[in-house]
Amino acid sequence: MTHQMNQTNFVEILILGFENLREYKIPLFLFLLIIYTCTCIENLLIIFLVNKSPHLHSPMYFLISNLLFCELVYTTNLVPLMLHDLLLGRGVISYLGCVIQLNVLGGVSNVKAFLLTFMSYDRYLAIFKPLRYSTLISNRLCLYVIILFWLISFLSVAVVFYLLINLKFCGPVSIDHFYCDYTTLISIACSDISVLMIYVLVISTTLTLGPCLLIILSYVFIIVAILRIKSSSGRQKAFSTCSSHLMAVTLYFGTLFGLYVMPRSSHYLQLYKGLSFVYFAVTPLLNPIIYTLRNRDIHKAMKMTISKVKQYCTTKVH
Repeated sequence: MTHQMNQTNFVEILILGFENLREYKIPLFLFLLIIYTCTCIENLLIIFLVNKSPHLHSPMYFLISNLLFCELVYTTNLVPLMLHDLLLGRGVISYLGCVIQLNVLGGVSNVKAFLLTFMSYDRYLAIFKPLRYSTLISNRLCLYVIILFWLISFLSVAVVFYLLINLKFCGPVSIDHFYCDYTTLISIACSDISVLMIYVLVISTTLTLGPCLLIILSYVFIIVAILRIKSSSGRQKAFSTCSSHLMAVTLYFGTLFGLYVMPRSSHYLQLYKGLSFVYFAVTPLLNPIIYTLRNRDIHKAMKMTISKVKQYCTTKVH
C-alpha cells in the first residue's frame, strides 16, 4: 500500500465548490464579491476609527478592533479563493495551501473565541465593578492578553499543521465543499489519523467549549448584577453596554454549534455548505454592524472623521 501513496507535497486537491449551482455562478460571484467588499470596508473603517479617535482608546474598543481584525483575516483567507473558484466552476489547491488555509481558520477561530470570552469579562467588570473598572483593566493589559491568545493559538495549530502535512493519500483528492474542509480531508487519507483526531478533538473542545462556558458564566453574573439595579433606566443602560456583545457571541457560537452537530451525510451536505457560508462569509459582515449600529461613540468618531475629510478637501480646493 505504501508505494501507492501520493507524496503529500505533490498532492493537488480538487475543490468542487458550488458545482450544482453552475448556472448561477455570475450572480453568486457578484453576491459574494459585494459581501467581501462590504466586510473589508466595514472592518477596516472601524479599526481605523478606533486607532485615530482618542475617545475610543479604551479597553472595550481595543478588544473590538482586534476582534474585527480577526474577522478580516478570517474572511480574506477564504473568500478571494472562493471568488476565483466560482468563476472557474471548480478550483484546485495544493495540499500545502489547503493545510495553511485550515490552520489559519483554526488559529483565528481560537483567538476569536478567546477575545469574545475576554470581552465578556470586560463587560462583567464594567457592570459589576464600575468604580474599579479602570484600575482592573487597561489597554496595556489587553495587549498582553491578546499576545498570549495568539501564542496559545499558534502553538495549538502548529501541532495540527505538523500532523496534517504528514498525511498520505492513495489517489486523487477531491472535496465537495467551497474550501478545504477538515472532516472531508482526513476521511480520505490513507495514513493513520488516530493521533490527529484525538488531538483536534481535545484542542477544539478545550478552546471552543471552554470559552463558551466561561462566557455563559460571565453572563449569569452580569444578569444577576443587572437585576440588582433598582432603577429601570439603570438596568436598561447596563443591558445596553453588553447587548451588542451578546448578539455577536450568540451569532458566533450558535452557527459554530450548528456546524458541529449537523450530520455530514450527503442528505445534509447542501445545508452544511449553506451554514458554513454564513459562518465564514456572513458573520464577518454582520459583526461590525452589530457593534456600531447603536454605538454613539463610533457614530461620533465617524462624524468627526467625515468633518475632517470635508475640511481637508475644502482647504485643498481653495
